[in-house]
Amino acid sequence: MAQVLAVPGDVRHGFAFRTSFNHDFGRITGIAATTKGNIVLCDYDKKNLILLDPFGTYLSKLEMESQPYDVVITSQNIGYVTQPNTRSIVQIDPDRLIVLHKATSNNKCTSVICASAVPNSGRDIEIKVPCYLAVNVSGSMFAYPVKNYKIILNDDTGHITSTGHPIDPRVVKFHAVENGLFFSCISGQNYIKVTNCALQGWKGYEQNAKIGTMHNPTDICSDNNGHIYVSGQDSNNIHRLTQDGKVLDIPLDSRLGITQPVAMCFNQNYDKLYVVNGGGTSISIFNVI
Repeated sequence: MAQVLAVPGDVRHGFAFRTSFNHDFGRITGIAATTKGNIVLCDYDKKNLILLDPFGTYLSKLEMESQPYDVVITSQNIGYVTQPNTRSIVQIDPDRLIVLHKATSNNKCTSVICASAVPNSGRDIEIKVPCYLAVNVSGSMFAYPVKNYKIILNDDTGHITSTGHPIDPRVVKFHAVENGLFFSCISGQNYIKVTNCALQGWKGYEQNAKIGTMHNPTDICSDNNGHIYVSGQDSNNIHRLTQDGKVLDIPLDSRLGITQPVAMCFNQNYDKLYVVNGGGTSISIFNVI
């Protein structure tokens, strides 16, 4: 499949199926690519992280004390793993699966749900916020910026609520395309939330981007053309959108092996797309063309 030029200046990637595999997974809920091209998976049911090479070969695993739900890896190759059941976030070296730091909230009403790395935040030195955490504080959700690798989850002083951007409290996964611009999956719906705090001041604005042919959004990512991709678990497809929430097309569906997708990511060269299929039981690799 070749690239599609829909309108002048609008180049859309095509995708070619490469392979799929299952390494006796329990239930994979998160996936992210390292700068070396390796893949890190969150196996929620088996309470471990799994490291694979770019083609899906098993390398190693790391046992976790609680169920890992989401993983992101920044441009600086620092990984962040959320553990909602223990109200914690774990910072890792993703290519060695070594824990670097762990932050836990001592407030039972505060938990880290999911996370998003911001694309192109600087390979060595941070040139912008590299990562956001979706932190639930007493029922309200905030996209909390992680700057200079510092994470403060104890909100006695109001740090999270004062530095984070308010987002929908029903978020199950979200993606920061840029600092202050967030796309969020709302479980069980046929729309995603677009929250823009980058251009409209701190509170910004929020809108629903309805996708009639998508049901139960589970994950969001973006490519190097700035297009947004949304996986629909119950509709067995992946939609491509513009950054203002308009649907462009459906580049992947059940005809190309998409069945109950729950997570996905591009590698950091944007030449491979990894999709967690089967409700979290298998991985499919697509070449980006």
